[in-house]
Amino acid sequence: MIDKKPILELSAPVIEIITETPTTKTLVFDIKGVDLDFYPGQYMMLEVPYPTTGEVLKRAYSIANSPLKKGVLELTIKRTPNGKASVILTEQVKVGDVFKIKGPYGKFIWLPEMSDKVVFIGAGSGIVPLMCMLRYIIDANLHHVKATLLYSNTSYEEIIYREELEKMERHSNIKVVHTLTRSVPEGWRGYTGRINPDMILKEVDDIPLNLYYLCGPPKFVDDITSMLVDLGVPKERIKKEKYE
Repeated sequence: MIDKKPILELSAPVIEIITETPTTKTLVFDIKGVDLDFYPGQYMMLEVPYPTTGEVLKRAYSIANSPLKKGVLELTIKRTPNGKASVILTEQVKVGDVFKIKGPYGKFIWLPEMSDKVVFIGAGSGIVPLMCMLRYIIDANLHHVKATLLYSNTSYEEIIYREELEKMERHSNIKVVHTLTRSVPEGWRGYTGRINPDMILKEVDDIPLNLYYLCGPPKFVDDITSMLVDLGVPKERIKKEKYE
C-alpha cells in the first residue's frame, strides 16, 4: 500500500515560461518554502481565470519535474484547438502571473520498488508524467532501473522535451524510441507511423516481465493496451492515464 501524499493549496507565481514546441509550453512556478511532496506521475489542479466571462476554469496537469527538484513546480501544457484553459496558458500567461494550485493527486505513479524494468509509451502531451518518471530515475541515480520510452508525435517539431530526451540516451539504462505519424523531416532515423506490435517486439526486451505506463488520448491508450495483452503482458502490469 502506497501512502497518500498530503494535499496542499498554494498560490504561486510563474517565474519562467519555456517554449517546448510550437503548441506547447512549460510554466515554471516558484514554490520555495513549500514542501510539495509527490510521487512521479501525479498531477496538480490549476485554477485558470477566464477573462471574458470571469469564470474560473479548473484543469488537471501532470507534474513535469522530478520530485527531487525542489523549490519549483513545472507544468507542461499543450494547446488544443478548443481548449479554453490551454489557450490562455500557452498564449497569454506572463512571468509574474500568480495561480492557485492544489494537489498532488493521482494513482498513475511509478516507484522503483514496483519494478526495475519499466516501459513508458506515450503520445503527444502524454509524455509529461512519463518524463517526470524518467527525470526521477536520473535524479535519484537509479542505475539498476532499465527504462524504455516509446514516444509518438505527429511531427518532429512537436516532440516535447526533444533535446533533453536525446541527452537521456547517454544513460546506459535509458532507451528512447521516437515515431512520427504525419510529417517526417529529411534524414529522419526514427520510426514512422503509429506504434505497432512489430515496433514493440523490436524495441522492448522481456515483454511480459516489464511494468508498462501508457499515457495519451483514449484511443491510443486502448489500442496499445490491446497490443500488449496480445503480446502476453498481464493486464495488471499495464498502468494507464488517458488525456482528453
